[in-house]
Amino acid sequence: MEYSWDPNKYFDLVENTSSPILQKYMRVELDYLINNIINPKDKTFIDVGAGVGRVIPKLSAISKGVIAVELDKQMLGALKKRSERYSNVLVVRGDAQELSEALKDFNIDKPVIFSLQNSLGTPYGNPYKIISEMIKIAKNNGELIISLFIQEGLKDYGISIYNSVPGLTGEPDLDRTDFANGIFISKTGYQSHWWTIEEREEILEMIGGSLVAEIKEDYFYILHVKY
Repeated sequence: MEYSWDPNKYFDLVENTSSPILQKYMRVELDYLINNIINPKDKTFIDVGAGVGRVIPKLSAISKGVIAVELDKQMLGALKKRSERYSNVLVVRGDAQELSEALKDFNIDKPVIFSLQNSLGTPYGNPYKIISEMIKIAKNNGELIISLFIQEGLKDYGISIYNSVPGLTGEPDLDRTDFANGIFISKTGYQSHWWTIEEREEILEMIGGSLVAEIKEDYFYILHVKY
C-alpha cells in the first residue's frame, strides 16, 4: 500500500495525540526499548520505517548510535530535521524490502533492529520481505523487535484510535473494514493490517532466534528475539 503522510499532521495527531489508547501504545514501545536492551551503549539501534523519528531523542541518549531508515519523501524531510541535533544519528533513505542492500556499507556490530507502531501493517511493499531483511541484519550478533496491532483489538480499540486521527488517515469505513481478518479501511482509502494470532505465530516461527520476550496487550503485541 502507498499512502502519503503529512508530517505536520502526524506530529499533531499521532505524536501529540490526546488518545489514551494511542498514548499507551507509544509509551510501552519506547519504555521497552529503553529498559530492556542489555548494555545499549555498545549497540546500534536501527529504526526501520522511522517516520519523523519519534524515538530518536531517547535512543540516541542510551545507545552507541541510531540508524533511521525511511522511504517516504515527506516523512524523510522531517526525520532529517529532527536528527540534525544528534551526532550519533544517521538517516538513510531506503526501501525496507532491500534493507541489507541499503546498509551494506555499514559495519554494524550488535544491531538492535526494530519496527514500531505497526509499520509492518502499513508498509511500502511486502511486510514478510521486510521482516526477512531485518533478520539478515539482526543475525550479526543482534536483536530484533517488532511491534504490531493485533486483530483482536481492532473493533474495541482500533476504531477509537482512527476516530482520533481522521485528519491523517480518514474516517473509518465500517462497512468495508474486515474485523475478522484485521483489515481496517478508511473512507479515504487508507488501509492498515491488524495481525491475527495465526499470522503472529507464523512471524515468530519465521524469525527464529532466541525468544527474549513477548508482550501482548488487548490491542498490540511486541516481540523481541536475539541471535
